[in-house]
Amino acid sequence: MEWPDFYPENCPPVEAEPASGTVYRLVRNDPAQVEDFLSTWGEFPGRFPEPTIKNSGLSVYTDLQDIERLKKRVKQLRNRKTAEGELNPTLGFILWTRAAEISHHTWWIPIGAKPWLIFKVISE
Repeated sequence: MEWPDFYPENCPPVEAEPASGTVYRLVRNDPAQVEDFLSTWGEFPGRFPEPTIKNSGLSVYTDLQDIERLKKRVKQLRNRKTAEGELNPTLGFILWTRAAEISHHTWWIPIGAKPWLIFKVISE
């Protein structure tokens, strides 16, 4: 797989696994668009001094309840929609990176992948 130029060395990390399974992501658009799948580094330019392994990926959740709790807890996310997608190994690598929402995973997407095509908005 070919990775974006901004990915730091050893990214994705060796402990990450090929992407697979059902995941949920907060998106702005219905249907989901390319801009809904930017890395944390790309989504928030200037927020971080440099790309790191974690902010080079993007957040997804394996438990729908976790993503709904996150929307209630974080005011800036309340207007986002919940999208569901079924990952497969052609879509990169994923790693459980526990946060307040226990099922939080970081997902690293290779160049050329089009994840927005496999995600469907399931709730407002």
